Amino acid sequence: MGHIKSNIVDKAISRKEEDLLKVEKYSIALSNFISNSDTPITIGLQGEWGTGKTSLMALLYEDFNERSIACSWVNTWEYSMFRGPNETTPGVLKAMMEKLEQTCRSRGLWSFKDENEKKFKKATRFLGNITNQFISNQIGVDFKNAYNDNHDGNNVSTIEIAEIKATIAALISELISDPNVPLDRVVFFVDDLDRIPPSDAVEILEALKNIFDIPHCIFVLAIDYDVVVKGLESKFGPKTEENEREFRSFFDKIIQVPFSMPIGTYDIENFLVEKFNSLGIEVNVSDKELFTKAVRLSIGSNPRSLKRYLNSFSLINHLKAIEKEESQLQGDDFMLFVLLGIQISYPKIFRLITQKNNFCDWNKSFASKIGIDLDDVKVKIAKFGETELLDEEWEQVVWGACQMDSYLKSRAFSVIELLNLLRAKYNDNLEEELENAIAFASITSVDDNVETKFAVQKIGNKTVYSGLESKISQLKEEGLPSIGLENYLKLWSPLNEFMSVNERFRISFAKTGSSFNNDSKVGRGNQQLIYSANPNKKTGGITFWVKNNSGKTQEMYEKIKTDFNLVDNELISINESNDLILDHSLFPLLKNKYQELLNFVVIEIIK
Repeated sequence: MGHIKSNIVDKAISRKEEDLLKVEKYSIALSNFISNSDTPITIGLQGEWGTGKTSLMALLYEDFNERSIACSWVNTWEYSMFRGPNETTPGVLKAMMEKLEQTCRSRGLWSFKDENEKKFKKATRFLGNITNQFISNQIGVDFKNAYNDNHDGNNVSTIEIAEIKATIAALISELISDPNVPLDRVVFFVDDLDRIPPSDAVEILEALKNIFDIPHCIFVLAIDYDVVVKGLESKFGPKTEENEREFRSFFDKIIQVPFSMPIGTYDIENFLVEKFNSLGIEVNVSDKELFTKAVRLSIGSNPRSLKRYLNSFSLINHLKAIEKEESQLQGDDFMLFVLLGIQISYPKIFRLITQKNNFCDWNKSFASKIGIDLDDVKVKIAKFGETELLDEEWEQVVWGACQMDSYLKSRAFSVIELLNLLRAKYNDNLEEELENAIAFASITSVDDNVETKFAVQKIGNKTVYSGLESKISQLKEEGLPSIGLENYLKLWSPLNEFMSVNERFRISFAKTGSSFNNDSKVGRGNQQLIYSANPNKKTGGITFWVKNNSGKTQEMYEKIKTDFNLVDNELISINESNDLILDHSLFPLLKNKYQELLNFVVIEIIK
C-alpha cells in the first residue's frame, strides 16, 4: 500500500503521474492547440477556486518545457500580499519578465548579451517602477489610463508605454528568431487571479492586454469570471440583466479562448480510491460506486473541497481508533462519510439531523417545529407531478427545508437522493447507525447552532446515566420493545449487582451503549471487559463485544459455537483485536436459548 499518511496536502499536481482525476486528455488538447495557434492569444481557464486550474496549467507547463516553447509562470497572489494599492500589477509584470529569463537560462535557451541584455533589464525595471512613474508622482496619471490611446491627460505617459511595449516585442522577436535558440513562441502562465482582490485582477488583465499584446506571446490565465465581475463593479455597477453585456464584452476583449474546467468529467472514483489507500482507509470494492455517488451528491467534483472532505474523514478515523475502547459502536464508514458530506455541503440539513437523527421520522409535527408549513409544501410539490423523490412525508419536509435557503433550494433533490442512499443501505438499522455516527461527524462542524454544538460535546462529554434504572428509562423513552428490555436486563442486571459488591468494577451506562470495566487493570484501554450496544429495535437482540482484556475470548468462542450449534455462523466472530463479537441477530436465531447465551457470558466474565 505504501506510506500511510494522516492527511492530503492541498497543493496542485506538477507531473502527469499525479493526475488521479484523469484530466491529461484536456491538457494534451490545449497543448496541441497552443502549439499551433497564431499569436498573440489569451486563453482563460475558468472555474471556481479549487477546481484544478493550477493543476491543468502545471501539466501544460511540463509539456511545454519539452517543446520549443519558452515559459514564464507567475503566481499573482505572491505579488499582492502585504502590498499597497496599485502595487500588485507592476510587481506581476516585472515578475513575468524575470521568470521568463530564469526558465530560459535553466534550459540553456537564453541568448541575450550586451545591448539586448541591457534592454531587457531596462524593460523589466520600467515595469517594476511603473507605479512610481505613473501613479505616485505629482502629475497624477492613473495607471489604467496611462496606456489607453484615448487618454487625453498626459501624452508622455502614453508614449512611454508604447515605447516599452515595442521594446518588449522586439526582444521577444529576437529571442524567437535566433537560429541558436530552438523556440517558436513564449507562453506566460498567470495563476491565482481568483486569490487576489478583484480590482487588482482586473487591472492585471488590462495591463496584459495593453502591454503584452504582442507577436509570439500566448497567455494562459487561471481565472474565475465572478472575480472579473466583482472587479468591474466600480466601473459598471452591480451586474444586472441590463448591464450584463458590458461585463461580458470586457471579458471577451481580454480572453479570446475561454476554457471551462471540466469538473463534471473528473474521475472521482479513481481519485477516492488512491487517496483512501494513501490514508490507510479500506473501502470494499462493492462500495466504491456508493462513495463516489455520495461525493457527487454532496461536495461535487471540486478537488480542493474533496481534499478537505477526505482530511476530515481521516481525522475522525484517527479519533475512532483512540476512542475504540470507550465506544465500540462508532458508526459505519459509509455512514460517517455521507454525514460528513452533508455537514460540509448542507450544514442546515446536518443541523436538523442533530435535532432528530432518524430523518425518515420527520413528519408534520417536526416540520412545524422548524418553521415549515407541510400542507403548503405539499401544494407546491404537487406542481411537479409524480416524482419518487417527493412521495414520502420526510422527503417533503426535506424539500420544504431546502426552500428556505437559496443554495439548498437549487440542491434539494441532491440532498433527498443522498439521504435515500443511507436509507437504502441501512434499512432497519438506519436509526442506530445515524445515532452512532452523528457525534463523530459533528466534530469538524463550524456551525454555531446550539443543537449542533451539543452533538460535538457528546464525544468529549458523552451522556452518561447514573445507573441501570435511569438507563432503562432512556430505552423505554426511545420506544424499545419489551423483549429488548428483557434481554438487556438479562445481560446487565447481574453485572450491575456484581459491580455493587465489588468496588474494583465499574459500569458506564452511556446513551448508545454500555460497558463493564475492571478499574484495577493498568491502562485505560485495558479495563473494558464487555461493551454492548443498545438492543436492536427490530430484533430485540444485542450486539456486544467480549473484550480481549477478559483473557477468555477464544475459549468462550469455541464453547459457544459448540454448545449453541453456531459452527461456521457469521453472527459470532473474533475480530482483529481478538474481541469476541456476538451479533444482535442471534436472538431470533436462538430464540429461547438466547437468554442462556447471555447468562453464560455473564458467568464467564465474573467468575
